[in-house]
Amino acid sequence: MANELIALLAEGAAEQAILDVLLDNDKLIYNREELLNEEILRERSATRFQRRYLGLSFSKKIKIYRILDSKGEQFKLGKAYQQNISNIINLYTTPEIEILFVILHHDYNNYNNYTKKQKTKLKPSIYVKQKYSDLQHVKNYHDVYRFWNSQPDQLVIVLKEYACLSVHDVEQTIASLLRN
Repeated sequence: MANELIALLAEGAAEQAILDVLLDNDKLIYNREELLNEEILRERSATRFQRRYLGLSFSKKIKIYRILDSKGEQFKLGKAYQQNISNIINLYTTPEIEILFVILHHDYNNYNNYTKKQKTKLKPSIYVKQKYSDLQHVKNYHDVYRFWNSQPDQLVIVLKEYACLSVHDVEQTIASLLRN
């Protein structure tokens, strides 16, 4: 690990907040000092990422973790930049990161039944706003950070449960970055 920098790329504010809670509470296998710029990066575009970060000179290669909810998003770095990268790993939060709130409320089966009954793919963020009063701003960085930072151990439990429920392998979820 010490021979490479880690780039954690968060898709949105909620993902960034959750990763910050995990970092701040020493729940990840990495710490801030190992991260590129010592922070979670909000970057989805390979072009912008390489322009902002890969034009700099690093003595270490960069391992990129992309936290996203869809396999459809491409992240193709230019050939000249690929030599700076040791690996690109996609970690999925399908259908979206707010599914963690549904799991926290032990409501995963009800959510799935509700969406089947409605014959629509209701986003978890909408479901959370409709069903729970403990967090109304599910996409706001500060609200999500405060919510999970008050219960970081519960966040770890929920992330592990999500990894078991997910259609993705555990290695393709945030749970793969958790300390044992």
